[in-house]
Amino acid sequence: MLLFVHGYDMDCTYISHSTFLLETEHVLLLFDYTGGPLEIKDEKKSLLVFSSHRHADHFNESIFSLARREGNTVFILSSDIATHLVPQNVQVRWMGPYEEVSIDEVAVRTLKSTDEGVAFVLQVDGKTIYYAGDLNHWHWEGESEAYNLQMKRDYYAELRLLPAKLDIAFVPVDPRLGPFYSLGAKDLVERVKVKTLIPMHFWKDHSVCEKLKAELKDTDVTVVQLTHEIQTWRIL
Repeated sequence: MLLFVHGYDMDCTYISHSTFLLETEHVLLLFDYTGGPLEIKDEKKSLLVFSSHRHADHFNESIFSLARREGNTVFILSSDIATHLVPQNVQVRWMGPYEEVSIDEVAVRTLKSTDEGVAFVLQVDGKTIYYAGDLNHWHWEGESEAYNLQMKRDYYAELRLLPAKLDIAFVPVDPRLGPFYSLGAKDLVERVKVKTLIPMHFWKDHSVCEKLKAELKDTDVTVVQLTHEIQTWRIL
């Protein structure tokens, strides 16, 4: 099924959980791939493979098999990932929080996650893309008031470092948070002008996407409604 979101010229594929493949005019961007069907149609186009942190639902060392493809492949890895898992014959850029690098005309900078690792902010083909990883407002009902208050403060501090406008934002909406599943997404769109918001990290509970779209219906944000894995849409 091919969906259309107006205003851009990119193809995006939701693979599973927090894994997405974004194809721009000149580069392929793969986020937090841990397995599953992956179709890369243009073998000669540069591929940047991002891993936001070491958790098993965001990183798997099988990604390094992508280095065998014909095109240039660079792995941008959070500094919390164990170095012994990385083969010596691959191109790697390690990134901790608040670092910047430019690769194949893609400007990358990082924020500090409120869990593990980093979030990525990219400038590519004139667009600003935010991939949160596990940077989120993790308000857990079982935690203390002090913990949740500090989480809120830490999350807001990172939001203040984002650009004023984001063309695409990949944001966690974790149903395990219960009634607080959308806090991070709503905090974001209240503080940053987001054109297209792509939900992620919802553990195959695709109904969360529909709920979030309903919650944000009175905003200018386009919420992509994901209904199944291996779903591709064109951002015109």
